[in-house]
Amino acid sequence: MDTFTIIPGRECDLRTNSLRDLRAGREWLRQRLDAVTVTEPSSTRTGTLERNDRRPELTVRPARSSGRRAKRPRGRGLIAVGALIAVGAVTLGFDRANDLGSELDVTLIEAAAAEASVNADSLPLGSLYHLVDQIGARQLWTQGITGDGVNVAVIDTGIADVESLRGSDKVVAVVDLSSEADDPTTRFADSNGHGTHMAGIIAGNEPGSAPGTAVDNPQQFLGVAPDAGIVSVKVSGRDGNIESTDVIDGVNWVIDNADELGIRVLNLSYSSGSTLPYEQDALAATLERAWDAGLVVVAPAGNGGNDADRLDSPAIDPFVIAVGGVRAIDTGFEIAEWSSNGDGIRNPDMVAPGAHIQSLRAPGSDADVNHSEGYVDEETFLGSGTSQSAAVVSGAAALLFEAHPAWTNDHVKAALAATATPVEGTTPDQVGAGLIRVDLAARSDIAPAPQQWTRSVAKNSVPAGPSQGFVNILADGQWSGGSWSGGSWSGGSWSGGSWSGGSWS
Repeated sequence: MDTFTIIPGRECDLRTNSLRDLRAGREWLRQRLDAVTVTEPSSTRTGTLERNDRRPELTVRPARSSGRRAKRPRGRGLIAVGALIAVGAVTLGFDRANDLGSELDVTLIEAAAAEASVNADSLPLGSLYHLVDQIGARQLWTQGITGDGVNVAVIDTGIADVESLRGSDKVVAVVDLSSEADDPTTRFADSNGHGTHMAGIIAGNEPGSAPGTAVDNPQQFLGVAPDAGIVSVKVSGRDGNIESTDVIDGVNWVIDNADELGIRVLNLSYSSGSTLPYEQDALAATLERAWDAGLVVVAPAGNGGNDADRLDSPAIDPFVIAVGGVRAIDTGFEIAEWSSNGDGIRNPDMVAPGAHIQSLRAPGSDADVNHSEGYVDEETFLGSGTSQSAAVVSGAAALLFEAHPAWTNDHVKAALAATATPVEGTTPDQVGAGLIRVDLAARSDIAPAPQQWTRSVAKNSVPAGPSQGFVNILADGQWSGGSWSGGSWSGGSWSGGSWSGGSWS
């Protein structure tokens, strides 16, 4: 087996997946496509899962004819990568709606009648319907800019089989690097709930919805960039526990496959718990390599509160976009009390709504079972934290790449920061440049500003793995004396409880 060294004395094995695993991943996506919704009156819905007999063609959707530059393809059809690593897998059979014990059998006609009664004024400010207005995304939708042709890699806990993440052009690739990868009942799926919530914010798209007319249909669920594609990189299971070395594996996989899959944005709603300076942080070094590869990398500022005086890692690395969280109120916005502030030197780059966000629910997941206080309805679930705020910015980046295909990641970061709006009663260490306004960013004529920060000392010692492979770093939980254990998904809150070292309260 080939080996290489990241830190002297730390040998690392280079492994690749098998054809069996590739076929397993592809079949998982095919099974999801079997459940794609069609608008035939005979279709029925059980819980949040729909079934019909129409099997869509596995083709790449052609770019729409428009006056804009042709969009990048979403990859060569639907690509799924199988279990690349499987350690200590357990059998968990809760990812199907009929395992939940409380089923809701309704016809699509009945469901449509119930949804039709929704009034926009009755929706909370944390609904996606209002959120897209708060950041100016709807203005771009009316111009036909919806994230089409742009794929976002979501390194997280996987995705659930829910209708607003289905479709032949929604989840374009999956990979499972988690300890659940060896169990077919959990492989690729979201047994935790966090990844589904993030993916819904970024690019959820309810079948039959139309972003251009969504203002008149508040019952429909649409994420910030509803026509963007999702590449799901699962690195954690039901309990949410994860080592940063596993996250590094996921980032390397995204870098290696970004061109083939049309990935332009990497969302990592994660805090490693590392207290090392970013210049000595191996995860930060790997994310810098992702930025150098042209990806917009988005990370949460953390949920340590307004007196934390330090961003979480990896957001502390100035090369990535660090996002703090604000709460929408009737008179505007306020800083969320859980959003980490900076030290006056490294502050959040910007903020986005992150409080009481109603995004997609993963039925039977840990969040769904153990945080019933977050339940909104069969489709949606409440979540708060800078994770949610980071997902909002990732969706905004996808919109900007569709609007300006030739823009670089430096363009996107500079435009979002330059056009952010002030948040009354806050300081730069809390909100950075301010609240994002993606519509203003799309209209800006800003020159790219290549970043000139000090590089991580490990930058050149974290090499790329092979396509469809991973790097398993044989470490003992410590990097140069800094702990890599206890990392958490910075989800913040399902309205109570605690999880994986990060606060849900």
